[in-house]
Amino acid sequence: MGVTFFHEVEHANDPLLIMAFSGWNDAAESATSAARYLVQHFHGKRVAQIQPDDFFQFADQRPTVKLSESGERQITWPPNEFFYCRTPDFGRDLLVGIGTEPHLKWKHFSRDVLTIGSRYDARMIVTMGALLAGDLHTQPSRLMAIATDSLLVEPSGVEITRYEGPTGIVGVIHTLMQDEGFPAVSLWVNVPHYIASLSNPKATCALLDKLSALGGFEISLEDFDVAIDTFDGQVEQIIARDPRIAKYVEDIQKGQIPDDIPGLDFEDAFDGEPEEEEGKLPPGAEVADEIERLLRRKPGGPESD
Repeated sequence: MGVTFFHEVEHANDPLLIMAFSGWNDAAESATSAARYLVQHFHGKRVAQIQPDDFFQFADQRPTVKLSESGERQITWPPNEFFYCRTPDFGRDLLVGIGTEPHLKWKHFSRDVLTIGSRYDARMIVTMGALLAGDLHTQPSRLMAIATDSLLVEPSGVEITRYEGPTGIVGVIHTLMQDEGFPAVSLWVNVPHYIASLSNPKATCALLDKLSALGGFEISLEDFDVAIDTFDGQVEQIIARDPRIAKYVEDIQKGQIPDDIPGLDFEDAFDGEPEEEEGKLPPGAEVADEIERLLRRKPGGPESD
């Protein structure tokens, strides 16, 4: 199936290819939220997509069905779409890819990404990702990068990491670019593990800030100020209501992440004092679940019912 191109781009202005994928590479949806913000902010036009048939096991990543206004059933497949963003006030345009990490044929998929970048005359790629870390939500978001040339990272001031270990589609794409002599940077932000399942505006803002420095373009991030303050305030309120969760976060601050924490009645945690229970809970997992459940339940929270 390969790539479908929808539009040609006349007078491309040295576009920077930017990519983010949901899934393993995208803790708290930080990377894909940053990519979507760019498309919305610069009124990106969809120009290409990678067809999903060869790259997904649909029993694991199922398509969704919706009814149109006329009552017809429509299928939405796992997307990997590319948007061209004109930025006449800056020295270069943006080609933004927003996708879902594929299950199969990663090398072929990466080749399709390179084909799209070449079609629109991109000469550099920046992939974005987000990883779980033992950071606190009150701290500035920390970033790291890998690069085919360390000089590419210098404008951002981000530290280059020498990470070795499991990788995702972002790592495979980066390696292909390295082998092809295509300048590439992979930019990663740390996300506190205990609030990892909720969209994190602080991490998204940090990615956009460093991305603009890497790419040599400007973007206003004032839209994130209120969202960050609200998010941090809600997390603080939840933590303050339960001394055991507060102790767990305090231990992280001291660099003393515990092996386990005492159990508590999560259903009643927001409405009253936690009750003593026997047994132990997995490190951080139940804390994360409870904070996220209460944030969703709290009126005005990120995902209030």
